[in-house]
Amino acid sequence: MKRSVIALTLASVMTAGMMTAGMAHAVDSAGKTRVEMGANETNLLHPDQNRYTYKHMSEFLHTKQIDSGDVKDSIVLPYAKKQLGLEFTFSHQGKTLELGEMLNKHRADAFVVLKDGEIVMEEYFDGQTYRTQHQMMSVTKSFTGILGATLVAEGKLDRDALVSKYIPELADSAFGDATVGQVLDMTNNLKYSEHYEDPNAEVFQHAKTVGLTPMEEGYQGPKTIHDFLKGLSKDGDRPHGQEFHYLTANTDVIGWLISTVEGKPYSDVLEERIWSKIGAERGAYIMSDAASVGLASGGLNGMARDMAKFGQMLADGGKNLRGEQLIHPDAIKSTEQGGNPAKFAKGGYSYDGAVLEGWSYKNQFWHSMNENKAYTALGIFGQWIYVDPTANVVVVRQASQVESLNDPNDAEMLSAINAIIKALD
Repeated sequence: MKRSVIALTLASVMTAGMMTAGMAHAVDSAGKTRVEMGANETNLLHPDQNRYTYKHMSEFLHTKQIDSGDVKDSIVLPYAKKQLGLEFTFSHQGKTLELGEMLNKHRADAFVVLKDGEIVMEEYFDGQTYRTQHQMMSVTKSFTGILGATLVAEGKLDRDALVSKYIPELADSAFGDATVGQVLDMTNNLKYSEHYEDPNAEVFQHAKTVGLTPMEEGYQGPKTIHDFLKGLSKDGDRPHGQEFHYLTANTDVIGWLISTVEGKPYSDVLEERIWSKIGAERGAYIMSDAASVGLASGGLNGMARDMAKFGQMLADGGKNLRGEQLIHPDAIKSTEQGGNPAKFAKGGYSYDGAVLEGWSYKNQFWHSMNENKAYTALGIFGQWIYVDPTANVVVVRQASQVESLNDPNDAEMLSAINAIIKALD
């Protein structure tokens, strides 16, 4: 990913000092208590505490519960006859790497691989178990995106309509004359800095609305997600729709659109349309602001197995493992087609040697544009849900990496995924 533009997504906001301090001595959390880890509301994202906090975010922030539905509706994933182990090796840049060593280096907490809806690999680390609810960071965006794409497919949202048609409160903001599709695919013009060395960057105000960054004494800025979004402006006079820029605020506008047209909170729509229908074995939860608005851009926490069921639902054309259609087929088709690689490149994300060279962005997913139409949900600090609908393979990783973004790690992960898919063919 392009560090200079993406910098950190909302959930990664921290000071440069915190980042630097943790580089050399990241701490594991297995068997340790919150007190022993020294974890509190001020260091949630610090590398010395994040192996604990990412598994226990509900202890520190306001959250909204996402119910899994009736226990009889849960689905226990079967195990495939063919199993892969941590000793699996793959080639990366001319070197042979072992999967287990890579996952250890990346500080993985969970790694689950499905083939045709069956588990071919399931590993947990640092005290995590299959029941652990782990922070998914910006993987949340893809849940929001597929819900938005479904409402478009159902005719409840018009991709070509202005955002202000649905949300008049945003008429005077940067989003007022942007279309739903432009915001959904992040090609709108928006002044939103995620440059964390700048204390005036918009990302810090965004973070304050959900408690990821404390409001200083006498703070007079926006205190809710919606108030924050209403105050955002454009970055110059560049027309909307020309180039892709990954900016977290866009996703919370999509969350607002979803709640508006459905007439209920975004978190309720997520629960009713996805989480209670995919056969989840445990509920999830999402971070929220003081007005109880769920963070649609990076607040979801849930089990790795259940994240895999979401990925499998996408791979199966929007159907759960019982064959029930949850997501409109046109939303799946739109996502599988990917976005515009030229707009992706124009924003600076695709260049010779880039990890995501030749990729695109569509419906809040990163699309490989390969022959298998594979695409992935990505979250900082190592969160992945990779979907290959052609090979019918899903790969989920939950992690607590030291760095929010790490291009070499992402490159290794993609090499590992490609080798796994080939081995399961």
